[in-house]
Amino acid sequence: MFTPIVPSSGLTGWRFLQRTYDTQIESFANSSQITRSTEYFKENIGKVKTAEDLTSDRRLLEVALGAFGIQDDIDNKYFIQKILDEGTTARDSLANRFSDNRYQEFSKAFGLGPGESSPIENSGFVDDIVARYNANSFEVSAGQQNDSMRLALYAQRVLGELASPPVKSEQRQAAEQIASAVTEFSTQVEDKTDYFAGNIGLVASAEDLVADTQLLEIVLGAFGLQEDFEAIISFEPDENTPVSPELEKIQRVLEEGSVANTALANQLDNPAYRDLASAFGFGIAEDVQVRQIGFSDLIIDSYISKNFEFPSDVEYDLPVVISNGSFELEAIDETDMSNDAKWFTIMGEPPLRSLFENALNLPSEFGQIDIDQQLTVFKERAKAVFGSDQVNQFSDPDVLDDLITKFVVRSQLNEFNGSASSASIALTLLQS
Repeated sequence: MFTPIVPSSGLTGWRFLQRTYDTQIESFANSSQITRSTEYFKENIGKVKTAEDLTSDRRLLEVALGAFGIQDDIDNKYFIQKILDEGTTARDSLANRFSDNRYQEFSKAFGLGPGESSPIENSGFVDDIVARYNANSFEVSAGQQNDSMRLALYAQRVLGELASPPVKSEQRQAAEQIASAVTEFSTQVEDKTDYFAGNIGLVASAEDLVADTQLLEIVLGAFGLQEDFEAIISFEPDENTPVSPELEKIQRVLEEGSVANTALANQLDNPAYRDLASAFGFGIAEDVQVRQIGFSDLIIDSYISKNFEFPSDVEYDLPVVISNGSFELEAIDETDMSNDAKWFTIMGEPPLRSLFENALNLPSEFGQIDIDQQLTVFKERAKAVFGSDQVNQFSDPDVLDDLITKFVVRSQLNEFNGSASSASIALTLLQS
């Protein structure tokens, strides 16, 4: 079988591996032993319908486990079968209870648990597993010559994906544009909405409301009656019409309420007038609402919803619900992990944890302290070394390369025995 070429340890060996990776892994994947394993997997994985089917075929299981870097568990047949049988849909399933995320990824990938649909027959599934198996097997083989090379290759392959935010659908991108437009508009009208929130509770009658044009602007805008407001503020009285007809109409709508069939709000074609009258409750047999808790927030949210400028280049069919002056966005999906969750994933996955501990120069006893304290230390040290505590920064190839370089250099230093002089260490590093 082709053996990865690692000419030396440290940066010299790592840079050589980087330069020759594509050629070396192609030769490795085409070697007879690897080819026999992957061809057998391609030809037989389609027969697998249950967890027992997979675990009872050692040759299939070798590739399946190897693809996720957990090949050392190949003799733990009962354990692996349980991981697959329980799946990942239940919070307390065995795979979900492990801090090492690779078991969850393995179980989820094959989809043999309750409530899951196995993707084994799907296009691309086999090729993806084989590609992962080839990459991980190459890393293991390289690690037999120098373990730091295995960890560096593994981190280069998987950390970028963990660090990268989930791919956003067109609908998600549209929603984010809308949310931005809502926030921008809310900021622009903040003085108006603050005035409304501070003064609407002082209104005791319809007459009080229509007498304050600042309040009236928000009210009519909240019910889509902006044209009425524009007519009111642009009205110029004369001898025949001393008061704006629209102002008189709005006052009547509010005063007559929405209970009686003969109320003006119920006679007008636009249902917004009925909604306006009902919302304020100034009419006969109605309860005035302006002092109710949350009333001003509802009106302000409606005003923002009706008046923010919807992005012209955005197509979005779902409702845009404004709450507390903003359009709340749901998490993209289950991969939309928080920064802390990504750190816990790194801490729970031995290869990544080892790489970070070394790169950040953390002591070997570090793993014995409280897990939340470990999180704090990881974040603080990452910020000190890389300028940020965000895992997403490692989706940048330059930052990822800096991380791996620091790991490789520290690993090389650790390989020197305690008797090495500072001069010999410096000489070795210069030669690298």
